[in-house]
Amino acid sequence: MTAADVLGRYLIAREDVPVYDLPNGNRIGEIKKGNSTAEVYSYVVRNGQVWWQFDYTIPGQTPGAYYVMQKDGRFSLSTAPGNVAVSANVLPSIDVFPGGGKNLLIYGALGLAALLILTRK
Repeated sequence: MTAADVLGRYLIAREDVPVYDLPNGNRIGEIKKGNSTAEVYSYVVRNGQVWWQFDYTIPGQTPGAYYVMQKDGRFSLSTAPGNVAVSANVLPSIDVFPGGGKNLLIYGALGLAALLILTRK
């Protein structure tokens, strides 16, 4: 089987699998045995080791991904998603409005002021 056979499919964990922010990076979560990954988006090879990449981008936000390391016997391959679950208590939360929305209000006011100045005749 090649990496091309895995892309676009789902991996079902046969054991608890650590999740990383980058290949060989910081551990950010865990996929529990029996749960599924998201669709395999891409892969990276580092020092001869394959790392599967999964997209978790929130629309309108900076693209994000997470990675798991390939090991023989660690996953089953599936064409359909299973229970896609990564332990919620270990993945970093994503703040859609950093600063509680205060920055959004400031930027909105600055944008409105700029529009008013530019449209004056």
